[in-house]
Amino acid sequence: MRVKVKKPILVAGLGISFLLWLGESLHEQAIAMGEWGVLSLMAIGTGVWWWQKKQPQKPVYQPLSPLTITEVNQAISEGQKILKIVKQEDSNYNLAELETSWKNLPKQLNNQSVSWGIISNSNTEKDSLKQLLEPEKTPENFNYLEAENSENVKEKLDLIVFLINTDLTETQWQTIQRCHQNNQRCLISLNQREQYNSEEQEIILQEIKQRVKTIISSDDVIGINSEPKIIKVRQYKEDKSYEEWTEKQPPNILDLTKRIDSILNHEREQLILGKVWRNAQEIKQQGKHILNKIRRDRALPMMEKYQWIAAAAAFANPVSSLDLLATAAINAQMIVDLSSIYQQKFTLSQGQTIAATIGKLMIKLGLVELSTHAISGLLKSNAITYVAGGATQGISAAYLTRVAGLSLVEYFKEQDINLNNHQTIDIEKLSTKIKQVFEQTKRTEILQSFVKQTLPQLS
Repeated sequence: MRVKVKKPILVAGLGISFLLWLGESLHEQAIAMGEWGVLSLMAIGTGVWWWQKKQPQKPVYQPLSPLTITEVNQAISEGQKILKIVKQEDSNYNLAELETSWKNLPKQLNNQSVSWGIISNSNTEKDSLKQLLEPEKTPENFNYLEAENSENVKEKLDLIVFLINTDLTETQWQTIQRCHQNNQRCLISLNQREQYNSEEQEIILQEIKQRVKTIISSDDVIGINSEPKIIKVRQYKEDKSYEEWTEKQPPNILDLTKRIDSILNHEREQLILGKVWRNAQEIKQQGKHILNKIRRDRALPMMEKYQWIAAAAAFANPVSSLDLLATAAINAQMIVDLSSIYQQKFTLSQGQTIAATIGKLMIKLGLVELSTHAISGLLKSNAITYVAGGATQGISAAYLTRVAGLSLVEYFKEQDINLNNHQTIDIEKLSTKIKQVFEQTKRTEILQSFVKQTLPQLS
């Protein structure tokens, strides 16, 4: 039983007396420790303060800035720009469907309809929640889309309910992050399971809120019960005997429906802006894919021409080192021509610098030695295809020229397509592309095919 003290003056007096005693005791202890002891305490205190300062800050909720009509119009304009570039580079390409989609984007800003869907690892729980939500008569123009098995449909959802029954998996968390970056509104619903009691369920809910708090508000992480729950009820009598029976609790999704209603009533404009922005991005990406295909189709024959020139030059004048890409004007000119296809417009001087950089990267990565050894082994293993002298040098030069060209094509296609020339190369990204292309083309069957294709060029 608690006792309430109703004598504040007495309590205050006792408190002050305790503080005075504590201060005097510490003073005496400080004198006893001497100067070095006090300095040690100060050092320890400073260390604790510094350690606390170095600790990582707790994550805080940092939502994306609300989309503006200006940003959406900019995305629409970028889509139009891509389609214009495609028509300039290939006037025969059929863009009718994409152009129609682009023209419809401004009209979508006035369309109040928004779509939603449920993503869950359990089809049973998802269907149960869907059935519970539909009779609630959520606001009009709120259309359900079945999105579980289609990434394309998922991207069309304006509001997504992530239904889970335990802590988030890493895959689910990555999906939520992608949707968040894609300006899709996300809710997380934790469905109560029979194996967890209310206290355990609340602990899991709080852990999820803590994990996602950097991008999702705690108000958007909601506990629900989409299935009827059987509970055991026990009633005790005066004689200490009891009666026991089971009761069925109805599903409870009230908090979720309230949150959905609130979003639709207060955030519908953002949902619509997000939808149009995503549609504009989709048109832009499709246009970019078409443009990259057109450019690649033009780049490959050019690369083949230069790889045969490099092969012939190395075969005729074999050198002790295969530092060809760093020194040959052939490869520098190929880089200039490729940059022209991808609207980068490098000068010959820039092409020479990039060729030297690529050569150094290949040597540093060990690609020159690896490719030469592999090609030499393939030639020697087949007496019919073995050609003495500079065959290995010639084929290796052609192969490395092709790797360089394909790496640049892969690098250029990931650059943002606009009317401004970049004229610079991100060495780290290019190095990554070189490694990726080499890994894709170093397989024995690919090298065998390349050797057979190159040998006639040396005869």
